[in-house]
Amino acid sequence: MIIGLVILSAGHSYAQGYSKEVIELWEEGKVPFNKKNIELEEKIDSENKRFTQISNPVIYLYRKKGVKNIGPALLYCPGGGYGTVSIKVDRGESYARLFFEMGFNVVAVLKYRLPDSRIVNEQEKVPLCDAQKALALMHQSANQWQIDESKIVVMGSSAGGHLAASLANLKSDIVAPGVKLEDLAQAASILMYPVVSFNLPYRHRGSYKRLLIDKASDQVLLDYYSMENQVSSSTPPTFIIHAIDDLSVNYQNSVIYTEQLKKHKIPYKYVQLNKGGHGFGLHRSRVDRDWIPDLKEWLNKVLME
Repeated sequence: MIIGLVILSAGHSYAQGYSKEVIELWEEGKVPFNKKNIELEEKIDSENKRFTQISNPVIYLYRKKGVKNIGPALLYCPGGGYGTVSIKVDRGESYARLFFEMGFNVVAVLKYRLPDSRIVNEQEKVPLCDAQKALALMHQSANQWQIDESKIVVMGSSAGGHLAASLANLKSDIVAPGVKLEDLAQAASILMYPVVSFNLPYRHRGSYKRLLIDKASDQVLLDYYSMENQVSSSTPPTFIIHAIDDLSVNYQNSVIYTEQLKKHKIPYKYVQLNKGGHGFGLHRSRVDRDWIPDLKEWLNKVLME
C-alpha cells in the first residue's frame, strides 16, 4: 500500500516520457523514532538544494511512461554529510533521465530524515530506517510500478553512499517497522565517493559525529557503522567511483571497501579518477574521464546475469 501519495503538478518531465510523484514513506502520526511534539519545520537553503529539519521523509518517484514489461529500478540516496540531504533543484531528475536511458523503469530519490536529536529519538538509526522503508516500498509496489524485484539497484553518494552501503550490509538489523528481510533484496549497489569508515585514519570528520552525536566516542558503534567491517558473502555486487583528489572524503574509504569485497568474493568494479574532487555527481566536465560508460557496461552485465 502506498502511504500519503501526493502527485506534483504536471511539468515538462511529463512531455519527456516520464511522470513524477512525491510519496510519503510513513502514515501521518506514525513516523517511527519521531518525537511526539516537533516544533521545527523543514527547511531548505537559498539554493533550493539542501534540506534540513526533515520530519516527514519522502521519495521523489520517477516512472517511465509507456512501459509494457517489468524492468530495473533505482533507489538513490543523496549525500549531505548527515547534516543535510542535498538534492538539486531538479530533485534527482537528472539521475532519472540517465537511468531511463539505461533501460530502467523507475527511479526513486530518497529524502530521508537526518540524525537531528531535536526531531528524532535514537538518531543513529533514523536514516537507515527510512532507507529500509523506501526499498521495501519499491518491492511492495513492484506490480503497480512495473518493477522487476530481482533488478532493484541502490545508489548513494558521499554520506548517502554510507547509507546505501548500510542498506546493503545491515540487512539482518532491520530498524524499520513492518519491513521484512525479503523487502531489502537488491541486485547491486552503486557507491559514489562514499563515506565508508567511521574509524581513523580515513573517516570523514563530519559524518560520523553527526550520525552518532553524543555517542561518537563509542567504539562499538564506530566499528559497527564502519562499512568495511560489515561486508559479507551477502553483500550485493558493487560499483564504486572515487577521485583521488577528493579533499572531503578520502578515496581510501573506497579502497578499503573494495579490499573487503575482494576478500568476500563479491563481484565489484572500482573506477578511480585522478580528477573530480568531491561531489561531482553527473557533471562529466569536472572529472578527468567519463565513467558513465563503465557504469552502463557493468550494470548491463550484473542485471543480465
